[in-house]
This record gives sequence, structure tokens and C-alpha cells, in this order.
Amino acid sequence: MNNPYLLKKQLQENEEELSNYLRDMNIWQEQMKRKEHSPPKPNEKKKPKINPSKASINKISSWDYSAWDKFDVDDACKELDTQNELKKNDNFVSSENCLNNKLQSKQSEGLYEKNLGNALVQKQKWAEAILRYTRAIEYYDKDPIFYANRALCYLKTNEFKLAIIDCTSSLELDKTYVKAFQRRSAAYMALGMYNEAKKDIQDVLKLEPNNKQAKVDIEVVNNKIKQGEVQKISDIKCQKTNATNKLQSKIISSKMLCKEDDKPIQNIVIPEWPQRVGCKQITSIHKPPHLRSKKPFSTLKINDVQADQEELNNIHLLQTTLKEICEKKNKDQSINKEIIPTKKDSVQTIKKHAAIPPVPLTYVQLKQDWAYLQNDPKLLFQYLKQIPGKRLPSIVRNSMDNDLFVDILRILRAEFVKNGCDITDYLIGISELPRLQMLVMFCSSNEVSCIKELLNYVSNSVSENAFKNLKESFGV
Repeated sequence: MNNPYLLKKQLQENEEELSNYLRDMNIWQEQMKRKEHSPPKPNEKKKPKINPSKASINKISSWDYSAWDKFDVDDACKELDTQNELKKNDNFVSSENCLNNKLQSKQSEGLYEKNLGNALVQKQKWAEAILRYTRAIEYYDKDPIFYANRALCYLKTNEFKLAIIDCTSSLELDKTYVKAFQRRSAAYMALGMYNEAKKDIQDVLKLEPNNKQAKVDIEVVNNKIKQGEVQKISDIKCQKTNATNKLQSKIISSKMLCKEDDKPIQNIVIPEWPQRVGCKQITSIHKPPHLRSKKPFSTLKINDVQADQEELNNIHLLQTTLKEICEKKNKDQSINKEIIPTKKDSVQTIKKHAAIPPVPLTYVQLKQDWAYLQNDPKLLFQYLKQIPGKRLPSIVRNSMDNDLFVDILRILRAEFVKNGCDITDYLIGISELPRLQMLVMFCSSNEVSCIKELLNYVSNSVSENAFKNLKESFGV
């Protein structure tokens, strides 16, 4: 550093740097002054206007130190607070507007659903209309018309309790809605709550004194209330008479207990039951409670006893109708006179004199008659011969079982063919049975050969087309 040349050179450099710094500062200061006082350019974006109520703090230039000394910080903070409050109020107003727009959109959607429901009501599609009105209520639940219209649909579908609920909710929103009162009164009338219905109709007359329907309804309600009061009075009288009858019955029973134990009570009315053959009339004997036995019931010993043919005839007669009993009564009396009731008589001698049952009308009668004549093929031949073969489908219908089917075929082969009788009608009637293929399917080989023999027997007396039809129906 002792070199003076180097020292001089360093001082010159420092002086140049200082002059450059001061020059730059002056240039920057002039530029800032120009920007503050110059008008805005047309190409630049306009800043949003500020209301005078929301005016910001006056700007202070950076070089005006005297103004900064006079600046009050508390006043500036108060102005900022007022500006923030105004911004909050603006945001609240904007949020209220959004909510109102949402409510309006929901209300419009609810009105759209209501109009669809009204169109369905005109077409009397009540269930679909109820769905539309419920959707309308889901969108906007502060319209009393939605509830009242749905209540009308509930009245038409006989759901009266739901109609009452909707009418009450409608009246909570609008206490002067006449239709809601009328529909709720109609629901109360349907449920028999006439006093509540009368109150609603009176409210309708207060709101609309000249309502014709309300005047008619209140007359009907008053008549119903009077009828109910009369019915209550008659019910009370019936209860009193029943109570007196019970007391009289208790007195009579107490007197009966004082009678002698062995004497039965006289003047018992015995009903006139229809008399049946082989039946006895059993009369009841009344005993007071203190004379009834308290022993447990004893088990009965059942012994197997072979029934007489006369008893079987009587059982068969009980299972038939009363008309058949009256028709057979004279025949059975003549048959019973010929039969000698001895222990040595056999079942075969009785069956010779037994009457053949008449033509059955149902499958149950056919089955019972067949079981009754099961052991004697000649009687079965005579019984089946009196039945027209073409009537078998109308008698049997869908109830033919395999055992009866096989028995009929056996009788046709054993008796009808042996005696040279015509069996074409019987085969045609059997071929018309609805379950014939199933019956043939469960037949054995011997039974199928029996069917073939019967078809061969008929082949000469029947045309070729009828014979082919019979073969196809039997599937043989």
C-alpha cells in the first residue's frame, strides 16, 4: 500500500462506483414519479372500481417522509376492519342468492312431478300417481297441494290412515286449505270416526259457508252419529238382558244341585235327526259337575270280528246319498226277509241275493261299488254292463288309478269277451281318458297282452281309421 500509484488508482475506482450508484438512484426516482403522474395507457387492463364506502387507505409516496410521520396506524386498521365486514356481507348476500336459486330449482322439479301425478289421476292410475306425488314432496316439502293430492290417491286405494296423515301435514302448512279438510273428513267417515269427520266439515263451513258438498256431508254425519247412539243404547240393553239370563241360569243350576242324585232331568229337547238304516239314536244324560266321575278314561280292547254281509250293505248305504237310500229301502227290506240270519250262512249265498248298485255319478261311487263287488266277477260284469262305455271319461275324469284300470280290462276280457258282448264303446271311452298313456306305461307284460287281445277282438267290428286311433291312443 506504500505505492502511491496504486492508491490513486483505487480511489478513482471507488469514486466511479459511487457516481454510478447515485446516477442509478436518480433515474429510478424519476421513473417512479412519471408512473404516478402519467395517465393509464389504453392497452392496459382497467382495474375494478372501488366504491367510496369501501375506499382504501390513501397511498403515501415512498419519498414523502413528512407524510409518513403524520400516518395514523389505528385509523388505517379501523378502515381495514370496515372493508372486511363489507366483504363478509357481500359474501352472505351471494350465499343467500345461491340458496334461493337452489330452492327455486327444487320447487320447479316438484311442480313438474305434481303435474305428472295430476295427469295420472285423470287416467285413474292411483298407484303411479302416488309415486309422482312422493317424488314431488321429496323435492319440495313445503307445498300443501302435494300432500292433499296424494291423500286423494290414498282415498281411492282405501288407505284411509295414510290419507289422514297427508291431510294433517297439508293443514300444518296451510290452515285454510278446504280440500284437505274435506278429504280428511272422508277418510274419517270411512273409518267410522264420525265425530272427527264432523269437526273437519264444520271447519269447511267456517271457511266456505256456501259449500254444498259440506252441507250434504254434515247431514250424513249427523245421521250416522244418531244411529251410533241408538246402537249403543241397544247394546247396553242386550248386555243387561244377558246378565239377567246368566243370573237366572246360575240360580237354576244351584236348584238342580239340590235335587236327588239318581233322577235325570226331564223335558230334554231331542233334535229330530234323519233316520238311517242300522243306526241308533243316542240321547245325552245331564249330570251336575259334583256327580261326574273323576276317573281317567279306560283303554278299550278292540277284537277283530268278521262283519256280516248285512252290515257291509248298511255301511255302503250310509256312504251313498239320501235319495239312493230312499230308493233302495224297499229292496233291502225284501232281501233281508229272504236271508236267514244263521251263523252257518256263507258270504257267497248272501251275494246271490245282493242288489247291484245303480249307475255311478262320480268316481268315488264307482270306486266304492267296485270294492263292494270285488270278489264276484259275475256281479262286476252285470254292474259294468249297465254303465255306458262312453260315459266312463265323464265319471272318472282325472282320477283313474292303475288298479281299477287293470280290473276293468280283466273283466272285459274274462266276462264280456266270453259272453260275446260288444266292448267297442268301453274301449273308446277308456281311450278318451286324459291319463291313459301313464296308466299303460305302468302296466305289466300280461296286462299289455290283455289290451292287445281286446283290440284284436274289436278289430272286425270297427273301421280301419277308428282301429288305428284306438291303437295310437293305447300306444300298443
